[in-house]
Amino acid sequence: MMSFPFTSRGGSRYLRRGAVDPEEIFADAVAHAASDPAGPLEETVERPLGRRSSFWFLCAVFCALAYLMARSFFLQVVSGERLFLQSQENRFASRVLFAPRGIIRDRYREALVENVPSLGLVFDRERFLEERGDPARLTADLSRLLGKPQEFFTQLGFPEDHDLRRAPARIFLARDLTREEMVALAPHAAELPGVEVFEGFERLYAAPEATSHLIGFVGKVSQSDLAERPDLGEEETIGKSGIEFFYNAALRGSSGKKIVEVDSLGRERRFRLTRDPRQGRDLTLTIDGELQEKTYDLIAGYTEGKKGASAVVLDVRSGAVRALVSAPGFDANRFGHDLSTEEFAAILKDPLKPMFNRAISGEFPSGSTIKPVIAGAALEEGLVDPDKKIYDPGYLDIPNPFRPGERTRFLDWRAHGWVNWYDAIAYSANVYFYRIGGGYKDQRGLGIERIKRYATAFGFNSLLGIDLPGEKPGSVPDPDLKRIAEPDNPDWRVGDTYNVAIGQGGMRATPLQMAAATAALANGGTLWTPYILDSVRDADGAVVEERRPRAIRQHLLRPEVLAEVSRGMRGTVTYGTARLLQQVPVAVAAKTGTAQSAPGKLPHAWVIAYAPADNPEIAVAIMVEYAGEGSTVAVPITNEILKWYFSRTAR
Repeated sequence: MMSFPFTSRGGSRYLRRGAVDPEEIFADAVAHAASDPAGPLEETVERPLGRRSSFWFLCAVFCALAYLMARSFFLQVVSGERLFLQSQENRFASRVLFAPRGIIRDRYREALVENVPSLGLVFDRERFLEERGDPARLTADLSRLLGKPQEFFTQLGFPEDHDLRRAPARIFLARDLTREEMVALAPHAAELPGVEVFEGFERLYAAPEATSHLIGFVGKVSQSDLAERPDLGEEETIGKSGIEFFYNAALRGSSGKKIVEVDSLGRERRFRLTRDPRQGRDLTLTIDGELQEKTYDLIAGYTEGKKGASAVVLDVRSGAVRALVSAPGFDANRFGHDLSTEEFAAILKDPLKPMFNRAISGEFPSGSTIKPVIAGAALEEGLVDPDKKIYDPGYLDIPNPFRPGERTRFLDWRAHGWVNWYDAIAYSANVYFYRIGGGYKDQRGLGIERIKRYATAFGFNSLLGIDLPGEKPGSVPDPDLKRIAEPDNPDWRVGDTYNVAIGQGGMRATPLQMAAATAALANGGTLWTPYILDSVRDADGAVVEERRPRAIRQHLLRPEVLAEVSRGMRGTVTYGTARLLQQVPVAVAAKTGTAQSAPGKLPHAWVIAYAPADNPEIAVAIMVEYAGEGSTVAVPITNEILKWYFSRTAR
């Protein structure tokens, strides 16, 4: 009802347009008094709505109802199935559960690498496009929250023009985020369209630098990895070097899957496992973890981190690797995270090449460490009596057959005077080995063909087959190789044989080969394949695969010849160039080496040794690059390693 005031003018009553009749006023007053006698009489009157107002009101109600019915029909009938599927897709999401990699342990079952649960961020292109996110804002927010420059995301695969339609389907933004980083990111999760949290495991290396070349490191799958192995998933973490790479199939395991319920803000509410992840196999290595770390620390201390160096320790009875060190190493734990291109490039540009595994890939002149093999070969061939003495004035002159009166002089590192076979090993007399290697006057020599045959038998000039990637074969030169390598000087001369006989002139060996040859001299003439994996175990610790020692060649020299070689190498310690090794609590047999390197640089320093000399257990090869004489640089390192090893085992 509507109310209007009643008015009068000049004592005459009249009705304004739209006013009511006075009789209606009195009727209302009587009705009011009847219902509420005490109430005041209002000075307003009421009347029914007009016909026009009611019409328009009913039209408005009808239109509203018609719209709601039409919209309901469109949503439920026309678009019902599509919207239902979309709601289901938005409500439930599939998540990959990454399987933890197998644990790697040393021979005493101490963990060298373990798994730590971690979280990371991944960008999903399709989800981002569905959510119609702002590319520029997304990268700006990620840059701020992750503390990374904009260029970092370009390197990961975000297009520079922010057209994310051309971006990879999935881009891993961060791995192994800390708890603090996740707490900082949590309030902003709804502001990052297309960005999801994934669960994984971080590899934690107990001695990340000492075992960096041995154990290696893991990283995300690259496009080249996917091309070579289609069974890999883009989201996987796989081994990139060392044992992690070589035994990736055993360590890998298999991923699981879960379905999660996500609310409108992208928060996970509930989940259901559809496939459990299966952890990879555990590996037990032949490595002595403490020895590995001690060897690395000693090398780093003596070189002050300024020179490249390597060390290999083998069990002479089987070829099992007890330590394999290349210095400098790198922090394998850093490689478990995403390194930027600049960070990785800086590591590659380091002049000391920390990524280079010198122990198995470094091919260096062997220097005098090859002399026990040459001496044993000459004795095996009956070319020399070990007690016969040869005069060493500090040089050997060879007449030039093409130019009478001219001579070529081959130097020794000093004049030794009269030396026999044992002294030649102990003092490392070059002149003696010139004569038994290439011959001189009445002394017959081995010649390059026999030198190469014996050297190859002891493992040089070939791969030994260690279970690590990147092993190199070294080289032993001969006339055929010289014709290829030196076309301007193709003729092989006796001087070339002299140089090879003392480990120079194209003779190249890896520290692994030197250790394997030393072990063969110590164990009675068996060249073993060096190996690192001892066994593979399942989740319950049961052995499912076990490695057995494998001999490459046996009976390299007669037992009596090897006994004489041992006597000569023992003389190196008792009165020769490695007298410092007398400090070791057991008897040691050794040979030092000083190998010429690039012009203008110091020579490489070598030592090979085995101990105990009377009942050999381990063989050692140490090499320090551009460091000077082996007796003054490599011997002290060897001394500390052997003292620590045999003092510890004595306890």
